[in-house]
Amino acid sequence: MSGIVAGLIGGVGAFFADWVMWGKVFTGPEMQAFGTFPPTPEEGKKMMAANMPKAAVLALLFGVLFAWFYGQFRGALWVKGGGLLAGMEFATVLWLPTIFLSTLGSGVWYDKVRPLLKATAVSWLVRMNVTGLLVGLLMK
Repeated sequence: MSGIVAGLIGGVGAFFADWVMWGKVFTGPEMQAFGTFPPTPEEGKKMMAANMPKAAVLALLFGVLFAWFYGQFRGALWVKGGGLLAGMEFATVLWLPTIFLSTLGSGVWYDKVRPLLKATAVSWLVRMNVTGLLVGLLMK
C-alpha cells in the first residue's frame, strides 16, 4: 500500500486515540487546572467545532510523516519484514528519546505541571503505537 494512504489511515487512528485519551481517560480533577473550559455548553460546542478540524489535520499530517519515516527506517528495525510489531517498535523508539525524555526532564523543573506532562507522555505513547500498528500493518 502507498505510504501516503497508510499514513492517512494511521493519522485517523492517531486522531481517535488522542480523542479517547484526552476526552475519556484524562478527565480527572487534576487536569482541570490546565484547560480552558467554556462556561456554557453552547460555547463548548463552538470551541469544539473550531478545534476538532485543527486536531484532525495535525493527526493526518503526523500519520503521513510517521509513514514516510517508517518507510525510510524499516530496514534498520529489529523486527524484520514489517508488520504490526515493526510499527510498534518504530513508534516506541521514536517516543522514548523524544517525548518521554522531554516530558520527564521538564517535570523535574516544572513540578506544578507534572500531572499534565505525565498525561502527555502516556497519550503520545498510545497515539504513536496506534499509528505504528496501522502503518506497520498497511505497509508490510
